[in-house]
Amino acid sequence: MTKQSFFKWFKRATLVLAIIPILMFLAFAGAVSLIDFNQYKPQIEDEVKSYTGRDFKIEGSIEVSILPFVFNVGELHLRNSDGFEAENLLSIKEVQVELSLASLFLDRELNVISLELIEPKLYLIKTDVGDNWSDIKALSQWLKAQNMPVLTRLNHPSEKALVTPQTASEWFESLEKVSVNLKSEIAVDESVKELDWAFTSLVVRNGEMQLEDKVQGFTETLSKVNVLTFDVMKGHPFDVSSDFIYQNSLSQRIYDVHLNTTLEIKNQFKVWQLTQWHGVFKLRLPEEKKVPEIRLTTQGERFELNIETQQLAVVKGRLHGLEAQVESSFSGQFGTHASLKGTAKIKSLNFKDWAYHLGLPLPEFVNPQALTEGNGEFEWQWDGHQLLLNEIDVQLDKSSIKGTLLHRFAADPITVFNLQLSGLNLDDYQAYFPQVSTVQSSPPQAAKVKSEDGVSLKKNAAIPSNQNGLTSAEAYFPIPLSDSFFRQFNARGQLQFEQFTIFNITADRLQIDLEAEQGLLQLAPFDGQFYQGELLSKLKVDLREEAPQFHWKGRLNEIDLGEAFSAKEQNSRFEGVMTSRFDLKTLGGDVESLKSQLNGLFSAEVSEAKIPGLDLNALLTGELNLKPSRTEFEQVSLLGRWSNGVYSARKLAASSERFSVSGAASFDLNRAWIDSQFMLLIDRPSKALSHVKGMSIPLTYKGSLSGEKSLKEKAAWQVDLASLMQGRDGQKNMLDQLMKLMP
Repeated sequence: MTKQSFFKWFKRATLVLAIIPILMFLAFAGAVSLIDFNQYKPQIEDEVKSYTGRDFKIEGSIEVSILPFVFNVGELHLRNSDGFEAENLLSIKEVQVELSLASLFLDRELNVISLELIEPKLYLIKTDVGDNWSDIKALSQWLKAQNMPVLTRLNHPSEKALVTPQTASEWFESLEKVSVNLKSEIAVDESVKELDWAFTSLVVRNGEMQLEDKVQGFTETLSKVNVLTFDVMKGHPFDVSSDFIYQNSLSQRIYDVHLNTTLEIKNQFKVWQLTQWHGVFKLRLPEEKKVPEIRLTTQGERFELNIETQQLAVVKGRLHGLEAQVESSFSGQFGTHASLKGTAKIKSLNFKDWAYHLGLPLPEFVNPQALTEGNGEFEWQWDGHQLLLNEIDVQLDKSSIKGTLLHRFAADPITVFNLQLSGLNLDDYQAYFPQVSTVQSSPPQAAKVKSEDGVSLKKNAAIPSNQNGLTSAEAYFPIPLSDSFFRQFNARGQLQFEQFTIFNITADRLQIDLEAEQGLLQLAPFDGQFYQGELLSKLKVDLREEAPQFHWKGRLNEIDLGEAFSAKEQNSRFEGVMTSRFDLKTLGGDVESLKSQLNGLFSAEVSEAKIPGLDLNALLTGELNLKPSRTEFEQVSLLGRWSNGVYSARKLAASSERFSVSGAASFDLNRAWIDSQFMLLIDRPSKALSHVKGMSIPLTYKGSLSGEKSLKEKAAWQVDLASLMQGRDGQKNMLDQLMKLMP
């Protein structure tokens, strides 16, 4: 064969070889075009029913295109079992499946290379008798729920231990820490053969998933779900881009999420691992709230979920928004036998801003900087029944909080704590409540107001309006919890304060042991050190009524009154060292109500007392100095009773350098007004005034002790001349003494 002939036959053979696959493809295309795939619907439906145990229906038509080789199936429905209101568990408007022609011709296999689901809707329902998904054959076999391993859980102390532990510290020491597996790889059964799967692309458009829990009474919804992935292959990580909207019927908040991550799926879709995720989500409230939406960003290193063993691990999940940063890492087991532990860090967390955008009710605080700065970290553990916060080290505004706190959720909830607080000024957390204009002359009574969300707020019911008919806001200590909460409130623990301030009184140190049961609180001991002295007391609080009721009993030792009064009034010159006993009761949720409802016994002894006014000792030496000064007393003692905020001393006695005093006094706490009458007995005058020895002079100490009053209203000593001159003997005695003073 010549060279020319060889090339001639080679070209013919090549042409024939090229024509054969073309003819085969044309024959395949012709055959496909002649086939009505809709005739196979019943077979497909029967196969799916056999696999799932549920009725399956293809409502739409099945269409096929050759280039690309795509099956288009419309309107698919997987039915619910009997007993559920909704007809369908799963419905899909359209499914597009692209197959590989190369695999079909060369390997005679049907390989899916692209899958697109258009408007898939999954409707999960949970009722008292069960749910609509657990009985699906393929799903129940896949989960193998009966063989799920259980990790070590928090040991629950006995009921006896819950009721009567010695201290909260012993409670925490009795807890075992959660033991969890932090390994990223979880052992699987290698004998189980995994399905081979790979997609050039996987797309979900406008999907929706809804979980209706009729047992707990809520509905969770993922709507407008869009997922886009490329080069998806079993056993290999691939990039995923997704967005969706999340809502819960128990919350008014709406989350619009956009997330990108690298995803790897292992062990027959049982292990899902996300790495280096990042995304953005918008948080908004319903339009009628007129609250601007906020934009938050999230990122993290790893998120791993094992559906078979119900293990979960998150490494350095971060959230940024409203100038705040929150980071948490945790791991453990979720589900029925939950056992999770982790750490959390917060930085620059403005609680007021977050509460506003989350739609959480917060009052307007007296100090606008209250709840605006939170920093710190803590460890946490959750076992499905109780939440433990351990190693708390948090800075809230200007105060620091350290210690441990546990709350058990159950039919008998309880909170146990051991906390150390430093620099807490409770006066900063007084809040304003706008008052309704009311004309009332009687003393204001405590009343209860319901906010929009059902929260109980204690306030003063009678506040006079101004000239414009509007009322100023009233300050009170908010109790932003419902009455039902207080009736179920149970707690036990220790609180230790340093530099604690309330009602403008600062304690250097305060120690409280708390026992609370269904709204009845007992703080015993309620001890502290302040103003160079100490407090030894116990306090009972009843929060079951409309207005909180208080019963405080104890004693004060060696309190420096000069330091105490100067803390309230910078120019105060009142001094002394006081020791007292008290048994007091009051009620109310604001300062004014607490003062106006104050009742009970109070006795005191004051040594080294110095009272502003004329210096009576200097006057009894013959000196007359009208400039403001002080009278010194060696000892002052009083015994009396509080009644509706007014103290009446039925016994009052004092001794000074040159005289002694006996009398009675009253002090109106509501007005900071004192009114006292004394009989001054001159028993140690100077030699120059020895002739007045034994003389009794009626005196009054009357006026305001408030720094806001004018000089005319300030408390001062006065001689009751009318009483002194009463009767002829009194007048004659007074004239005789005056004559002796003349030269």
